[in-house]
Amino acid sequence: MSRRRVLILVLDSFGVGYSYDAGLFNDVGADTLGHIAEYCYFNAANKNRYGPLRIPNLISLGLGEVYRKISGNFPFGIIEPIKILGSYGYASEISSAKDTSSGHWELAGVPVLFQWDYFKDLKDSFSKTLLLEIQNQFQLPGFLGNCHASGIKILDDFGEEHIKTKKPIVYTSSDSVFQVACHEKEFGLLNLYKLCEGIRGILDKNNYNITRVIARPFLGSYQGCFYRTGNRKDFSKPPLHKTVLQKLIHEKNGHVIAIGKTADIFAHLGITKTVLSVGLDSLINQTIHEMQHAPGQSIVFSNFVDFDSTWGHRRDVSGYAKGLEYFDSRLPEILNILKKEDLLIITADHGCDPTWSGMDHTREFIPILLYGKLIPVRFLGHRKTFSDIAQTISKYFSLSNMDYGVNML
Repeated sequence: MSRRRVLILVLDSFGVGYSYDAGLFNDVGADTLGHIAEYCYFNAANKNRYGPLRIPNLISLGLGEVYRKISGNFPFGIIEPIKILGSYGYASEISSAKDTSSGHWELAGVPVLFQWDYFKDLKDSFSKTLLLEIQNQFQLPGFLGNCHASGIKILDDFGEEHIKTKKPIVYTSSDSVFQVACHEKEFGLLNLYKLCEGIRGILDKNNYNITRVIARPFLGSYQGCFYRTGNRKDFSKPPLHKTVLQKLIHEKNGHVIAIGKTADIFAHLGITKTVLSVGLDSLINQTIHEMQHAPGQSIVFSNFVDFDSTWGHRRDVSGYAKGLEYFDSRLPEILNILKKEDLLIITADHGCDPTWSGMDHTREFIPILLYGKLIPVRFLGHRKTFSDIAQTISKYFSLSNMDYGVNML
């Protein structure tokens, strides 16, 4: 039996410069890595950290060379490595949207070539008919919010009223999502999950092509002290076709260990083990633990959501930089546990430039960093779809061909 294993680390939202089609998304000029490095170099990202961006291990795997290939320059203030240890490249997205599900599905070999539905109205985002059906099915006293909103601000706006009335707070964003915020204790976490699962069913029944219904539990008792907990749960549309994760299980009786929110993104299809974890430190610890114990014919797939939800969307440049530096400081531990036949893939699912206007994702190239003791060091070039990653994994495990993507090895 093959001892090959693949470790996929998705730095959620870590783009490396605006892509060729960024104009379609009003994102020309967005540059997650470049702008973070620039802010750090000019001492504009010194909250709880200081000075130039320090990510030497990512740079040694080729990240700086990726950025140079795209922009013509090395990232601001970053020292060039003495030696490149891994293969490196970058990829464009062919999916129609720049959301988490589209990016991850394309990484797994199933690009989203159709259009998601969106709740586009900034106020009264959800129709009265839809809300009434949800209200009647769950015997709710009504709803609060019903708008486009920041997940933190809306808690300050409606948190106290929610506690008094038990009305769920419902809101959306520029992504294809229906989000529900409820107090873990006053409303109940299981009640929130049941409500979101029911909303998922109602949306599907009424032919709303919405990517995710997201349960957003929170705690706190008054304005200014509300905070979201780590018990978020996504109720996602399933991928329309078989991902490389599913193929590994079905064709090789393999294993797919999903860490963080990965399983939710794929609606738990193609997953043999789900490891729930919150926070960058815990996610890294769980990743190391699972990789140490994963058998041959395994994929360990970790999503590091904090880069997106905690720092990218909240436009926190210092936080994003500090998170990158912490991740980078833990990379040697990950490299040291890799066995001879293991393949490490570090990548992203979209951009979320913390210096950009608004709070939306940004349409950017993603980095592809490959490392393995059997993998030659070379420039992988510009990949025309994220699905080149899936095709590469498919070939690595000797699976049947994916419909999209080209093997990079």
